[in-house]
Order: sequence, then C-alpha cells, then structure tokens
Amino acid sequence: MSKYYISQTIVEIVDGRLTGREVVLTRADARVDKDAARLQNVKLFKSKLEAMGIPNLHVNKYDKKRYNKLVREQNKYRKEVKLTVADIAEMTQQAVEADLLTKECEDNV
Repeated sequence: MSKYYISQTIVEIVDGRLTGREVVLTRADARVDKDAARLQNVKLFKSKLEAMGIPNLHVNKYDKKRYNKLVREQNKYRKEVKLTVADIAEMTQQAVEADLLTKECEDNV
C-alpha cells in the first residue's frame, strides 16, 4: 500500500529576494488510523484544508529520503530562542527610555 502526505509551498520575499520552501503538513504514516495515509483520504483532507483557505497545497507520494529531508529542514524554523533575565532587563530598560513604562516601574529596576 502506497502512503501519501500533504505539503504546502511557501513563497515569500526575504531581504528583497524571493525565497520558497516546502512544509510537510500531515504525517506519511498511519499510526492511529490504518487508512489515514491512503490517497483517497489524503485528497479528501486536502480539499478540507483548501476550503479553510490554506493555499498552495500538494499531495505527495511518500519517498522516505525526500520526506525526511523536508521534515529536517522545517525543524530549523521551529527552534525557539529562550529568553534570559538579561534580555528582559534590556527590554525593560529600552521601554523606560522610550517612556513606555511609568516612572514607578523605573524605580523597581
């Protein structure tokens, strides 16, 4: 049985240059529902996503090498940067300097 998944192409302008990337939206395996990765069900779900207004969707046949490469690439965009106490102090100082915070808050810093 062949497996399928849905991906989305994102085209954007970054620093004046046109860039594009492909993001995997659904899994290519069927862990919960054994028929979840069948072509008929994937096409049905794609039509539901398009009805919700999500553009540039594609149904792809599962190729392990390509699928894993896409997942690794998109994980780079998901990494979150932890805020440190120094970052918060710097942001507070900038807000005080821009008169966004009251004088009372400046006394507490």
